[in-house]
Amino acid sequence: MNTRYKIILGSASSRRRQLLSGIDLPFTVDPVNGLDENHIPSDIGPEDIPLWLARSKSLAFHRPLQAGELLITADTLVFTCDKTPLSEHEWSVLGKPASASDARRMLKILSGRCHKVITGVYLRSGPPSAAADLANNVPAREIHTGFQDQTLVWFAALDQREINYYINTYKPFDKAGSYGVQEWLGYIGIEQIQGSYFNVMGFPVHKLWQQLRRLDVISFP
Repeated sequence: MNTRYKIILGSASSRRRQLLSGIDLPFTVDPVNGLDENHIPSDIGPEDIPLWLARSKSLAFHRPLQAGELLITADTLVFTCDKTPLSEHEWSVLGKPASASDARRMLKILSGRCHKVITGVYLRSGPPSAAADLANNVPAREIHTGFQDQTLVWFAALDQREINYYINTYKPFDKAGSYGVQEWLGYIGIEQIQGSYFNVMGFPVHKLWQQLRRLDVISFP
């Protein structure tokens, strides 16, 4: 299997590195830093935020992309659905916790309920090479595209001791919603998942693979 681009993962997440490695693609890691994820334009709908952030991370990359490079960025958020007097549903967004008390607050919200995990992924390449030639694995076009995937997750009721143990032991401060599906809390707390497990981990690699095939990034001998 060959790739027509030099793939760059613009993420410091060890989970995304693990998942991208799982589909046997060569890549390097060059995290995007300095993006303020707390300032979202007011006209962006809640469920569009992950893709907006993934694209913003891509555009905040610290240098221009060269011909033949493909940058992949992603962002994952957790959403809870609450009925309100003014509307049938109102989505609450749970990002990464700011502290242990914030993590406890989030896990209490998720306890005994269904929530939605959405990951946005953005792919952006450098300009096409002047010597573009697909037969010789030289990119012929510039890529600017993104997609989202969503998964529903049902949590069992969690008691305070379980929540405290998880936070004190696993310190989930780098995880949206304050938990990792692949960690202890996922083992003892998750009753059901509808959709991609890997999307809950932070990277819907099945959809990424489909996009890379559609864009002719991957070729087989």
